[in-house]
Amino acid sequence: MTCTPEEFWAARLGCAADAFRAEKLTLLDRPDEAVFVVATARGVVAAAPPALHGEFARAADPRALVTWEALSAIVPEGARTVGAAWIGYTSRAAGSAEGVRPLESAQDAALTALRASVTAEEWRHANLEAVEPPLFACAEDGVLVSASGYQRLLERVAHIGVVTSPASRGRGAGRRAVAAVLALALERGLLPQYQTLVANEPARRIAAALGFAHFATTLGARW
Repeated sequence: MTCTPEEFWAARLGCAADAFRAEKLTLLDRPDEAVFVVATARGVVAAAPPALHGEFARAADPRALVTWEALSAIVPEGARTVGAAWIGYTSRAAGSAEGVRPLESAQDAALTALRASVTAEEWRHANLEAVEPPLFACAEDGVLVSASGYQRLLERVAHIGVVTSPASRGRGAGRRAVAAVLALALERGLLPQYQTLVANEPARRIAAALGFAHFATTLGARW
């Protein structure tokens, strides 16, 4: 059975689902030298070492904790951040998948040119190495210029990733590939999750075009 976003994040972080609905800050213990903050439209959940809980509790605006300006005042100097990330969900298929074809894995030779066209970081963020088959790719003039797939999380959520060649961005190739993945995820009874950096406006436009609604912003730090 498909879970709700609140149930998924509660299972991931080890808290009650209501923590994401309550208009307050919920603090969770984290044993390692790292913090992770999830801010929804209502609740904010922060997992952090107990020694930092007092600093978090004194935050004037808990929702600001998903900005580096606020978080850097709490974590040790030199901490490395992950995010801020935009997280969205949808429960319905949308968009055309015209011109998209399935592939068995990210190791398919047809993806060689696409992989070479993007940075190692962009390829890593797309997470295509971890997707379950099939993934979907869109071609222009016979060359694959975008690819998308999903990794199954906690058996109920389809975590979607996408990458598009820089020369082909803004022409809908990434959106069509994601549309195919979205339809497959829903067909398999999974909750589609779309995540991208808040600063990645082209990727967020794909989310908006396919009906993903913003659920939370996250920010992590490690030292």
